[in-house]
Amino acid sequence: MNRNILYLSFLLSLTGVTQEISPVINDTTFDKNRLQISSQNYYGSNRLNNNFTDKFIFGGTITQAIKDKNFNRMDQNNRLGGEAKQQIEHFNPNIHPIKNEKYGLVISIADHHLVSANIPTDLYKLAMFGNAGSINDTLNFSFAHFQYLHYQKFGIGIFDRTTQSSVKINYVSGSKAIEARMNDTWLYNGSDSLILHAQGAGYRTDRFYPYLGFQGSGVSIDLNYNFFFESKKGRRQFLNLKVNNLGFIGWNQNNHQYTIDSTSVYTGFNVNEILNRPEGETKKYNFIDTLGIYEGIGRNFAALPIEFVLQKSPIRNSDQKIQYTLGFKTILTSDYFPYVFGGLYYEPYDFFSASTRLAYGGFGGLQWGLNLNLWTKGNSYFSLGTFNMIGNLSKKIGFGRSINFSAHFNL
Repeated sequence: MNRNILYLSFLLSLTGVTQEISPVINDTTFDKNRLQISSQNYYGSNRLNNNFTDKFIFGGTITQAIKDKNFNRMDQNNRLGGEAKQQIEHFNPNIHPIKNEKYGLVISIADHHLVSANIPTDLYKLAMFGNAGSINDTLNFSFAHFQYLHYQKFGIGIFDRTTQSSVKINYVSGSKAIEARMNDTWLYNGSDSLILHAQGAGYRTDRFYPYLGFQGSGVSIDLNYNFFFESKKGRRQFLNLKVNNLGFIGWNQNNHQYTIDSTSVYTGFNVNEILNRPEGETKKYNFIDTLGIYEGIGRNFAALPIEFVLQKSPIRNSDQKIQYTLGFKTILTSDYFPYVFGGLYYEPYDFFSASTRLAYGGFGGLQWGLNLNLWTKGNSYFSLGTFNMIGNLSKKIGFGRSINFSAHFNL
C-alpha cells in the first residue's frame, strides 16, 4: 500500500518547534518598575533523532539507513512534541490594585505554540516502509495522537513585592488548532484487500491563517508562588510553584469536528486507483466519506494544556558560590512524560553566574543543559541557555533542540 495515505499527517507531527527556565531570585523587596522579556523554545522526541526530524523541518532525503535506525528504537511509547513561548511582562510596584502597598500590578502579553504527538510503531512502519512487509498481518494504530495549538494570552494581575509571587487572569485568544486521537484502530493487510477498523475523534479550526487567527476566546489563570525557608545552617532557600493555563478556549461556530466509530469498517482501498485519476476527478474524491468519518460544524470548547512546575532555584548574592537546583514539570497532555531535573548553579561574581542541569522526560529522554546569566551595572539582567545541548550539537545522538532567552530591565 502506498504510504502517501499517512504521509501528510505524519509530516505535521514533526514540524512543531519549553523546558522550564529556573529563575534566579533577587532576595530584595521589589521597588522599581520592571520589564521582563522571555523566549522559550524547544522540540524533542524520545525515539526520533535529529537526523530524521531535520529532514521534515529543513528538507532533505530520509535514507533507508535513517528509517531503519529510528525504527529500531521504536517502543510502546513514541513521544514527539515541542513548545514555543514568547512573553512580555511589566511589573509596577507603585500601582496597588487591591489597596495594599504590599502588592503591585503586573500585566503581560504572551504567544504560545504547542505540538504534541504519540506515534504507534506500526504507524511509523506503514508511513516509512509501506505495507509490503506486512502481508496477512494486522497493524495496530491504537492511541495515536496529534495536537497543535496556537493561542495568545493577555493578562493582568497582582504580585507580592517581597516574595515576587503573582497571580494573573488572562483573556485567551485562540489562533488555530488541530487535534486527532485514535482509540481501537487497526489495519488488516490481506494479500488482495485491506480492512480498516477505526475509532476516534478530533477537531480543527476553520482556517490556519493568518498568524493571529482570532478564531476563539477563553480565559485562564496563572499562579506563580514563591516559598522562602531556612536550611538547618540558617541559609535562605527558595522554592517556586507554578500552575499555568488553568482555563479553556471556546472555538467559534466554524470549528470542524470529526468522529469515526468502531463499527465503521472499510475493505479494499486502492490508493493507486485514486492517485491516478484525472486531476478534476481526484479533487472531487471525498476521502472523509470513503473512510466513514462523520464531520460536523459548530462551536467547540477545549481545555488549555495545564502546566505544573515545582522547583528549587538559586538566590543571587548568596554566601554560597555553588547552589544546587532541582525540579519537576508536567503538562497535562497524554504525550508528555513528567520532566525532572537537577543541577548546579555557580556564581563566581555578583554580575555573572552559570548553571548546568541533567534532565529526563518531557517529550524527550535524557538531556543536558547549560545556562548563562549576566547583570549590568544598571541591574538589568540577561540570560541565555539551552536544556538540550547535545541535541543542539549533534544530529545522530541528538533528539531535539532547545534555546531560551530572557531579559529584565528596571525602568
